[in-house]
Amino acid sequence: MHTQVTCPQCGTPYTAEIHQVIDSDETPELKARLISGQLNIAICPNCGAGGQMTTPMLFHDAAHEMFIVYIPQEMNLAYEQREQIVGQLARQVMDKLPPEKRRAYMLQPQTIISMQTFMEQVLETEGITKEMIQRQQKQLELLQKLAQADPDVADYLIKERIGEIDETFFAMLQQYIDGAAQAQDNKQMVALTNLRAKLMTETEIGRQMEKRQIALHGLNREAKAQNGLSSELLLKHLLKHAGDEGVENALVMAGQPALTYQFFTLLTAEIEKKEKAGDLAAADKLTGMRTRLLKVFDDMQAQSQKLLADAEATLQAILAADDKDAAIQANAAKIDDAFMYVLSSRIAQADQQGNAAEAQALNAIHERIIKQAESQYPPEILLLNQLMEAQDEAAQQKVLDENAALLTGELVQVLDAVMKQFEDAGREEVNGRLRDIKKLVEARL
Repeated sequence: MHTQVTCPQCGTPYTAEIHQVIDSDETPELKARLISGQLNIAICPNCGAGGQMTTPMLFHDAAHEMFIVYIPQEMNLAYEQREQIVGQLARQVMDKLPPEKRRAYMLQPQTIISMQTFMEQVLETEGITKEMIQRQQKQLELLQKLAQADPDVADYLIKERIGEIDETFFAMLQQYIDGAAQAQDNKQMVALTNLRAKLMTETEIGRQMEKRQIALHGLNREAKAQNGLSSELLLKHLLKHAGDEGVENALVMAGQPALTYQFFTLLTAEIEKKEKAGDLAAADKLTGMRTRLLKVFDDMQAQSQKLLADAEATLQAILAADDKDAAIQANAAKIDDAFMYVLSSRIAQADQQGNAAEAQALNAIHERIIKQAESQYPPEILLLNQLMEAQDEAAQQKVLDENAALLTGELVQVLDAVMKQFEDAGREEVNGRLRDIKKLVEARL
C-alpha cells in the first residue's frame, strides 16, 4: 500500500510504499528486500533524507511453519491494540489461502517487539545462524569505524581485525557507497570509495577480488565487442588465468552459456598442443582445469535437467487444475525462467504439430500468468511499461497526462534503478529510451 509521508528534515510531503505482509512463497521478492534492508524505505525526493519506516509486519514461511508478527516497541501500543493488528495481518494471509493450505500454526502467530529478533528468525529460514549475524554486526561496526578513522587508526584496525574483512564486508561497504550516492553525500561517498580502494590493495581478499573483477571486465568487454560470448572467447580468458581457481570460477560463472561440448573440444586441443610441444607442466595445469570444469559442466547439466523436470511437473499441475488462476497463484514461487522456457517450448511444439487445442490451452496459461504478474507490479513499473510501449513522444505525453499522480521523485528513483539494471546487462538501446522518458518525467516535476 502507499502512505503519505512528511519529511522530518525539510517538511516535503511525498508518497512511500509500505508492505506489511511478507510471504516466502507468494512474495519472495519482498522477503529478499526485507533481508537486504531495502523494504519499507522512504527517501525524501527533495532532500534525500529518510530510512526504514516503522510499521508492523507479518512474515510467513510455510516450509519452516513460521508465522511471526513484528510490532515495533516504539509504537507504544496497548495489548488490545497489538492483538488487533496481529489479527488483521493474520487474516490477510489466511483469507488468501485455500482451506487445504491453512495450518494449525497459523492460528497463534508469534508476536515480536524487537526488529533484531524478528530478522534473526527470518534469516534462519535462509540458513543464516545467530553466529553469522553476530559476525556481520561486528563487520558493520568495523566498517563504521573505518569510515570515520584517520589513516593511522585505519591501518591499525585493518591489521588488528583482518579476519573480519571478507567478501561480505566488501558487499556491506558497497551498500554504504550506494547509499551515500543516493543521498548525494559526496563527502561520504569519496571517503568510502577511498576506503574500498585501500582495502583492495592492502588485503589479500581485496587483491583476489580485484583480480577477479579485472578478469571479468576483460571478458565482458571482448564479449560486447564481438556481439556475444563464445566458447573460443571463454577459453581464451581462462587460459590467461589457468591455475588460479578463484578467477577460473568467476569466469566460468559469468560465461556459463559458453561452457559447451565445443569448449571442451577446444580445451582438449590446447592440452594436446602443449604435450606435443613438450610443455608437460602447462599440459598438466590445463588437464587439471579440464577436470574441474567437467565437474562444473556435469553439475550444471544435472541441475538444468532437474529444473526443467520440475517446471514440466508444475505446468502439468496447472493444466490439470479446475481453477487455473488459483493454481497459478499457488505455484507462483515455481513460475521462473525455467518454467517459462518449458511453457514457450511446449507452445512452439504444439504449433508445429498442428495441435490447436493444446496450443490454445498453453497460450491461455501464458496469458493468465502475464496478467497475474502485471497485477503485482508497483504502479511505477506499470507506468514505465506503458511509456516504453508508446509509439512516439505524443503518445508518451498522453500517458503522463493520464498518470499525473505517479509523477513523483519516487518514479525518478525507480527509473534510475531500472536504468542501472539495463546498463549492467549491456542493454544500451533500452537505456537510451529510458533516458528520454526520464527527461519527460523530470520536465513535469
